[in-house]
Amino acid sequence: MEKQTYPLGSEWHKWDLHVHTKDTNKNDQFRSTTFDDFCNEMFKKALEKEIAVIGITDYFSIDNYKKVADFVQNGLSDSSFFNDEEKAKIENITLIPNVELRMLPATDSGRLINIHCLFNPDYVIKLENDFFTTIEYSSGSRKYKMNKNGFIQLGKELGETDDNQAYKTGINNFVVSHSDLQKILDENYEFKNNTIIVVSNSNQDGASGIQKHFDLFENEQNSSLDATRQAMYKLSDMIFSSNENDKNFFLGFKDGIAKEQVIKKCGSLKPCIHGSDAHKEDKLFHPDSNRYCWIKANPTFEGLKQVIYEPSRVFIGEHRPIEVLHKLEKVELKFNDSKWENDNFCFNDFNNPLRLSPYFTCIIGGRGSGKSTLLNLIANKIDKENQDFFKDLQPNNEIKSKVIFTPEEIGNIEFLAQNTVEEFAKDSKKFTQAIFERIDKTSDGKLTSLENEVTNELDIFDKQIDLLQKQQQLQIDSNNKNKELKKYENIIKTLNNPQLLENNSKLQKLQKEKIELENSRAKYKELYSKIEEIQNSYLGIDKPKNNYENYYNELGDELRILFEKYKTKDYSFDIDKFKVLDQDMKKYSEAIRTFLVSQGMNEDNIKDAQLASTNIEIIKNDRVTIIQQLLKIRQNLRLFNHESIDEKITQFKNDVDIQLNTINEKFKEISNKNPNEIKSIKVEYQLDNDIFDIVFDDIVKKLDIGSRISSFKSTFKDYLREVPLDDVLRLKNSLEFIAKIPFRQSQAYNTLKEIFIQNNNFKIYQLVIKKHQRDIKRNKLLIVYYDDKTLDNSSFGQRCTTAIVVLLSLGNNPIIIDEPEAHLDSSLIANYLVELIKEMKQHRQIIFATHNANFVLNGDAEMVIKLEIVNGLTKATSFTIEDLEYREDLLKLEGGKEAFKKRERKYNI
Repeated sequence: MEKQTYPLGSEWHKWDLHVHTKDTNKNDQFRSTTFDDFCNEMFKKALEKEIAVIGITDYFSIDNYKKVADFVQNGLSDSSFFNDEEKAKIENITLIPNVELRMLPATDSGRLINIHCLFNPDYVIKLENDFFTTIEYSSGSRKYKMNKNGFIQLGKELGETDDNQAYKTGINNFVVSHSDLQKILDENYEFKNNTIIVVSNSNQDGASGIQKHFDLFENEQNSSLDATRQAMYKLSDMIFSSNENDKNFFLGFKDGIAKEQVIKKCGSLKPCIHGSDAHKEDKLFHPDSNRYCWIKANPTFEGLKQVIYEPSRVFIGEHRPIEVLHKLEKVELKFNDSKWENDNFCFNDFNNPLRLSPYFTCIIGGRGSGKSTLLNLIANKIDKENQDFFKDLQPNNEIKSKVIFTPEEIGNIEFLAQNTVEEFAKDSKKFTQAIFERIDKTSDGKLTSLENEVTNELDIFDKQIDLLQKQQQLQIDSNNKNKELKKYENIIKTLNNPQLLENNSKLQKLQKEKIELENSRAKYKELYSKIEEIQNSYLGIDKPKNNYENYYNELGDELRILFEKYKTKDYSFDIDKFKVLDQDMKKYSEAIRTFLVSQGMNEDNIKDAQLASTNIEIIKNDRVTIIQQLLKIRQNLRLFNHESIDEKITQFKNDVDIQLNTINEKFKEISNKNPNEIKSIKVEYQLDNDIFDIVFDDIVKKLDIGSRISSFKSTFKDYLREVPLDDVLRLKNSLEFIAKIPFRQSQAYNTLKEIFIQNNNFKIYQLVIKKHQRDIKRNKLLIVYYDDKTLDNSSFGQRCTTAIVVLLSLGNNPIIIDEPEAHLDSSLIANYLVELIKEMKQHRQIIFATHNANFVLNGDAEMVIKLEIVNGLTKATSFTIEDLEYREDLLKLEGGKEAFKKRERKYNI
């Protein structure tokens, strides 16, 4: 059988490590006629339940394990009970020998304590010598070995004569001493390395049956029972229990009990596992309440050992733990003949797809092996790569088409190149936006929505400025109209002739009537055009699905009928009316001209007189329009307020603070757990007050004074800066403002005074300030504090640390970081960041390219991808921490040996 591979790395599989078989040495309730029949039944149920690992269990023996293994190796191929596909699946089920021992003292229920020895299947051949003939039971002056002969001898010593009955009696009375087992573990490293000890913690036959383990910390007086129980816990690597209280206790999560106390009494923190403890067919792979034991590891003995170091790899429940929601599952590279400068591109002919763990993937490899190139290919696909990275790659405009993602569309990947963390550490605005995007997602986009509302409403300040400027222009226009009207009225008065005045009066009356008619026509045409636009865009719904669609059709039909009525209306009378007015106006205008000619006037005077006669009513109408516009503008200016914006800005701040309070509590918890490695991190919201440059550029644009101040712009700007923006808002008028600026004998000062002595311009300046003070999208700052100091006052390493912590802690989208260890202290990585990674990878996919062994080992990477250059091309090998054949690759990483030691020391193992 080919060696099984695990392309997704360490993933969740269903394990049942406590399954007895037919002919088990105690409590055999199996009904199968033959052992092969039992195996057929067991593997049938294993396939149904998708069991990946079975712990074949028996008391003091691995004989039945050997029989099951022989069935798979030799009997399965001839079996007609399974098809070929099922046989292949059975061959990939891992079998682990589980020897169940009984130890004194007795529990409250009168039973002996169960201790399980799970062995590496590769070590089975040595167990007879290293284990079964080494463990002895003393009765009187005689000792009995833990094998068939020993059991028969013990049974006969107890009065049995038949070998079979003597064997059973011997089994039932054989007791193992925990000290004997401890001695083997202490003296035989190979045995220890290939054995996992699991103690049962049930009330009936477990260690807790002696006395509840919580009493350990209520009573420090150690009775002999306490000492024995503690010795058994210290002997064990894991606990057989599905009880949540047990899990919390043995991992040091129990309230009121420190991890140090658990380690002191039990030797180490310990994971809880669970099994069906099957003694009959109906019980096979049916644990209590369907609480299956899920282990995130390769289904191998070495995979099981990882649980000792990383208890988070165990989950007890009915269903497989849910993976992270957003994940990049696979990357394929389709480069064939690309060139990097004059050399072949290292990823040419890279035919093996890279599968990525949904949890934590580490990409390792020597310098130049292609780690950064690979990550930047992914970044290029999502438009987040440094644009200069592939400048030497030819052709470099086809990268996207040659990088294939599964799933095809995943647009929320975050990529942090080698210098990105440094940029966040240096650029508070960029760091602010990174944090904001994360807390906004937590708020379901509420923050961005509110921010956009405020941004969209900021145009009320621009509209107010437009009104002020329009009011100023209308006032100028009004003054000019008044002057023009007086000029024409004086001309008419000069022509003091009754007949001329009468003709002029009739002409002006006709002019007024025409203006009124034109105004009315303009209003009608405006309404007509709007209805026509609606009518042209209306499309009826063929099959209405509800009343609203019926109403839509009814309204559209009535609107069409109405429009058709007025579209075909006879407007000839109104058109003729204009013609009549024009004819009459022409008649009186000619009469006036004839009179002026008869009086001997020259052409210039005649032209001015005619203009006076025809334009007075036009000017009066224009003046009325201007006055109406001014009144409307003044009303709008009076009604202007920004309370709505200010309320939303306050709400925005409150909502941001709510999100920040949550993450600050998270950071506080992180700091409390790791006080020696990382100081407190806190994020606070505020608006950037340093906005003068933005305000200045805007006021220059609004007042259109750029060319006017171009020769002394810097000096002009410095003079204006002398009055703080908040002070400007407190001033009542332009005179107070000018008085605040010290007098200078300079062109810049004189020009500034000329511009801002106009109160309208001063009001515009105030509005520009108010607008930019409320621009939360542009001016928001999320100030990050490290150890109660702002990042600006922290060391560069502290800034990078803070950036990494914040970026990893916030968000649930996939995050890819190229060599995050840059600028970070190795002890910080080993003691803190790896714990943060293990917590966060439960919620988001994390992908690192790294040289640091602590990230890989103590971050408990589910997938390791090793890149190396072979004949000028990059090749990839994927494996897991539990793959022993690649152990040397992990040891070669920076700090590899020490990282392995730390992994084993962490839980005092």
